[in-house]
Amino acid sequence: MKKTISIILVVILLISASIHLFLSDALYTATGFSAKNICSGHFISGFSGELVVNEGLLPVHDTFSYVNYDIDDEQQEVITNAFGLYSRKAVYTEGIGCTLLAIAQDESTHKITKLAATVANDSSSNDFASIKPNFERPHVNYKRLEEAISAAFQEPDDLPNRRTKAIVVFQQGELISEKYADGIDSNTPLLSWSMAKSITNMQVGLLVKDERLQLNAPAPVPEWKDRSELHQQITLDQLLRMSSGLEFNEFYGIGSDASLMLSVEPNASEFAADKPVVHQPDTFWSYSSGTSNIIAGIVKQAIGGDLQNYYEYTQRKLFRPLGIYSAQLEADAKGTFIGSSYMYATARDWAKLGQLFLQDGIWNGKRILPEGWVKYSITPTKTNPLNNFGAHWWLNRNPQQLDADTFTAGIGDEKTKPRQRRWPSVPEDAYYMSGFQGQFVVVIPSKQLVVVRLGYRTPGTDSGIEALLARVVDTINLPNTQSAEKINQDVEELEVDKI
Repeated sequence: MKKTISIILVVILLISASIHLFLSDALYTATGFSAKNICSGHFISGFSGELVVNEGLLPVHDTFSYVNYDIDDEQQEVITNAFGLYSRKAVYTEGIGCTLLAIAQDESTHKITKLAATVANDSSSNDFASIKPNFERPHVNYKRLEEAISAAFQEPDDLPNRRTKAIVVFQQGELISEKYADGIDSNTPLLSWSMAKSITNMQVGLLVKDERLQLNAPAPVPEWKDRSELHQQITLDQLLRMSSGLEFNEFYGIGSDASLMLSVEPNASEFAADKPVVHQPDTFWSYSSGTSNIIAGIVKQAIGGDLQNYYEYTQRKLFRPLGIYSAQLEADAKGTFIGSSYMYATARDWAKLGQLFLQDGIWNGKRILPEGWVKYSITPTKTNPLNNFGAHWWLNRNPQQLDADTFTAGIGDEKTKPRQRRWPSVPEDAYYMSGFQGQFVVVIPSKQLVVVRLGYRTPGTDSGIEALLARVVDTINLPNTQSAEKINQDVEELEVDKI
């Protein structure tokens, strides 16, 4: 009898411990995710806490309804808790946005000297707020363009779940149209989510150009020196192409790798780098935000590891030459940028980053990204059966025609095998940055277009992006004599300081 009681008590204790661990993970994730996003939404975008909660958090998961928050405008921080426990804090630092502190951490150690609003000898204008769209471009049907953009701000008949915040359209390097939701304008920085991955791509490009990184050499990850031989075989190219073979659960649920990395772990890069290799490198494609944060760690190390240098490098080498002054890359508690998810910039500045790629990495006649970098970035990854991913950029290509066995390896089965590209009504040469809740920067070389769409789309619902792109493309009537090659050549020669 005593033995039976003892066994029951042990079982109860184990169950209690498991429940406590589950609740701890769930509530630290919920309070951490809330603190970070309320902080950034409020101190960077200027949103109220209520707007961030109602549009950015609650549509994602009901758990956020149990989270209380307090915004301290004087200290520029947000503190959250659930049931009076599981408290988290996020702190704003000018220049690098909000940082979610580690559990039980009370103060941020991040200190930087923000670069001035203008830089000496910077040839780019900083007066972007005063620039108006050009309504006199040839080959543009402005009436239909206005109708297309207005339609993208309309909500479906059921629930308001698109919540479009900003749309900006560049054509041949000029702003031709833009529209913003109430309370937002051309000076409002907005969140990237996974569009940040394409900025991580650009950081690597800068370092390759400076000969500080090599794509096909083993990735310089300190944690892998004493790990398996497979870890030591992984190259930077394979990381950029999501073909490293590393284990990572991208599902955003309680206790998943992605959720823990963004909302619980203080060092995103080290957390992801600690994962085992479960597939031979360069044989299996798996989308992984952890991979992007490993690259962010590599970038920081290549620059020198100091947060000030880390911050200044991307500002001086990428953002400032393009006249971008709104961009804020946000760091984890250990001072590494969250290269998978957290960058803020205005819609116009997001468009400039797309325009840089449309111009083959050249701006104002100066090469910013290395020659061939754009072609490399949008070349389909061989391990991706859907044919829609390059090197941290998405592609609107038609799928590879592979046999059914390939599609049982985690991609889907023959019955669900896609027969056409993601956006059939959009030109196949389109490529794009893509982020959670409907963030897009889309480049369409054949129409010399860059289209930006930002918002708070409810997960699982249609953002309306394909309809928007198809309608915008339909408004551009370039002469038939202009081939895609000629268009690309013309775009490279544009003087884009007029943007």
